[in-house]
Amino acid sequence: MRRSSGRRRKRTGVSHLNSGVSLTSLMDILTCLLFFVLKSFVAGGEVTAPPPGLDLPKSSAEHPMTTSLVVAIDRGSILVGSERVASVQDAEASPQLLIEPLATRLEAARAQMDEIHRLQGADTTRSRVVTIQGDENIEFRVLQKVMYTLNQSGFQDIALAVIKNS
Repeated sequence: MRRSSGRRRKRTGVSHLNSGVSLTSLMDILTCLLFFVLKSFVAGGEVTAPPPGLDLPKSSAEHPMTTSLVVAIDRGSILVGSERVASVQDAEASPQLLIEPLATRLEAARAQMDEIHRLQGADTTRSRVVTIQGDENIEFRVLQKVMYTLNQSGFQDIALAVIKNS
């Protein structure tokens, strides 16, 4: 009986022996490897995408970004994270340096950051970092008012996001 099955294998050219790793398993392994490489690549620095319609200025700066609270200023609005908190027109029209809606939102963000640091056992008095993503065509007085509001809200360490020249 064994001879007949051996003859059948020779005749049909099909071997019933396991020939190793299947294509599906190989694709699973390569997919996992790809995700690992991408995660390792992204972990090397902060990846941030500006809101649509915001063109960051170009720079030759070499310092990499760090994780921080992001305040974006585009042509029409001021955002904290992805939440719109004030309009640029209102900030320009106001004679005060302090932008009240932005200050209110920053106070809430600062309290949240302090609570997270307290729960982690970290120092809550350390400097709070914020990054401004400002459109390259915004008025300086708007940037000045945003920076003043950040400082008054307890964010002394302010960074400006730019696109590195190649």
